[in-house]
Amino acid sequence: KFVGDFKFLAKEADESLAKHKALELETERLLRAVVSQDIISVVQKASVIDTSDLQTELERMKERFENCIIKKENEYAKL
Repeated sequence: KFVGDFKFLAKEADESLAKHKALELETERLLRAVVSQDIISVVQKASVIDTSDLQTELERMKERFENCIIKKENEYAKL
């Protein structure tokens, strides 16, 4: 009985770890996609001439990344 319980717990731990790793990979993939898209967007904007405008855009990007990370962390917490 003890061995069976131990194997069951080990399997659950492995599954949880696999879900965690998958979530980490998905978060990294999403962040890379968002970074790429936002950089392209900033570069393509002809209105971004002043460096203060660029700084504002970069701050907005940072905020979006942080929100994305928080969302993914909350999703993981629900698992």
